[in-house]
Amino acid sequence: MRNIIFDFGNVLVEFDPHMLYDSVFDGDTEKAEWFSRNITQPDFYDRIDRGDDFAQCIRDLQALHPDYAEEIALYDTQYHDMVGNAVSGMPELLSELKTCGYQLYGLTNWSYKVYAAIERLPILRMLDGCVISSEEHLIKPDPRIYRCLLDRFNLQAAECLFVDDKPVNVEAAKACGMNALLFTGAPQLRKDLQQLGVLSSF
Repeated sequence: MRNIIFDFGNVLVEFDPHMLYDSVFDGDTEKAEWFSRNITQPDFYDRIDRGDDFAQCIRDLQALHPDYAEEIALYDTQYHDMVGNAVSGMPELLSELKTCGYQLYGLTNWSYKVYAAIERLPILRMLDGCVISSEEHLIKPDPRIYRCLLDRFNLQAAECLFVDDKPVNVEAAKACGMNALLFTGAPQLRKDLQQLGVLSSF
């Protein structure tokens, strides 16, 4: 393996709507969770991650849930409050991988809002290249977005290791011929990389 490919959200950087909506709902975490599960449902994320017009997606969601129009608007105006810092232990791990000579890439489902995160968070600028779903109008686990990354950077699938926190995306990478690992935290990823011989255990 010569190339390590990382998902962004909750692999390299923290992303959690609770960081915004817990305070919006006055600390009522259950109501914030209800809002996340019942208002900003997966089809909303799929649309913005595919690169549909962000403002229109917000308006469409407000039309479906007019009682929560103000809270939905915050998903746009205070989006940055849902994006935290680098995931603990990952900057150090990426630095070690680069020192070992691996090429590092990103493959993320994210709207255009990702560019503000790239500008703010140095870990995302450690990558040698990335493919962002909203630019390609494709989202994982569609195999075409994996092939897009391979083709763009002239990579061989068998020489790539893909890391993601969603099992469906990991399985899709394997189906494309990549090695792949499910991310559960930097300590376990380090152990997995050592077992694969990507990192030394010493």
